[in-house]
Amino acid sequence: MKYITTGYELTTAISNLCIFIVSVYGLINIKKDKLWKLFFLLMTIDSFFGVIVHGVVMSTKVNNILWIILTILFAITVNIIFSIFMNLKYKYVLIFTIGLGVILLVQLALNMNYLLTFTIYAILSVIISISYYLIKNEGQRLWFALGFITQLVGAVPLLLKAKIGMINHNGIYHYFMMLSLIFFYIGVKKKEKV
Repeated sequence: MKYITTGYELTTAISNLCIFIVSVYGLINIKKDKLWKLFFLLMTIDSFFGVIVHGVVMSTKVNNILWIILTILFAITVNIIFSIFMNLKYKYVLIFTIGLGVILLVQLALNMNYLLTFTIYAILSVIISISYYLIKNEGQRLWFALGFITQLVGAVPLLLKAKIGMINHNGIYHYFMMLSLIFFYIGVKKKEKV
């Protein structure tokens, strides 16, 4: 019996593993900022689930359950970034998370591809967050801006379902995500030194 996936699923799992490594590094090395630590913890969990969902052969039922968990985690993670850059109170983060989570879960239950909805929400969150942050703060905005720009650039091949060799749109996007995390990490570390 085969336990490891092949093809695009395997390369997507490998890209999730790269995100996992960067996220664990950030989680371990961010000392002061609790929200950023939470963000990197969520990214660690998200990417770990991504490795399993894309890299391990399993029944459809188990796979669907893991996707439900991952969908909820996605919603929380995106809204934590929203919270960090817009200084939102936790109740608003909770409201946004429940709203996005419900929409994504309904789409998942209806076998609809929620990628477009999630991507649009994430892009809007990114644009609103970075605009607010650049207006409000001096600090390490270059690194955070680079992280957001990388996310926006990475969304293009994701939405176009691009492929490069054995890496499909998901894997390509994950490498952009990994680069974004590196930029975010550098920004947080510079902020901690201030």
